[in-house]
Amino acid sequence: MAETKQPTPEKAAPPSDKKADKNAAKPRGGKWRTVAITVLAVPTILLAGLPTLLLCVGMLPTLVALVTDTDPRKSGAATIGFMNLAGVAPFIIDLWGSGQTMGNAIAILSTPSTWLVMFGAAGVGHLLLYAIPTATATLTLTRMESRLKILKEAIEQMKTTWGPDIATNKSLEDVRKKNGA
Repeated sequence: MAETKQPTPEKAAPPSDKKADKNAAKPRGGKWRTVAITVLAVPTILLAGLPTLLLCVGMLPTLVALVTDTDPRKSGAATIGFMNLAGVAPFIIDLWGSGQTMGNAIAILSTPSTWLVMFGAAGVGHLLLYAIPTATATLTLTRMESRLKILKEAIEQMKTTWGPDIATNKSLEDVRKKNGA
């Protein structure tokens, strides 16, 4: 009887779970998350009332960013959302201080400066989202170019001290043959 050779444990490939791999690559939520937020927000505004109305209306840019952000981690929506929340927070505090009535909430929302601050803060979030990566890339590129310049100057200094063969792409054997060593 011929023996069949079994693979050793260290050479055997681990079993892969193709279903888990496919699920890891897909973004979660999507359209259903948006529908759920909308379905839950309307009754919450009607039942919970006043600060919720102000919060939901003020945070509309965040909802739009959440729906349109294609990043699975939703980092863009988080940036816009936190800045938007910073713009809405003073008006919620103002509503708490003036009395939580529907009239006060509507009075706050009827002021154009309220809309300017709430949506302007979300606009600052958009600005941060697009300006910071560009500024970081520019700064990194500038640092790398100055480092490259310093390294080229060091190579030139080595060439003057040790000769032109010190800074070459030739193999060590080729340099030895040329110099007769």
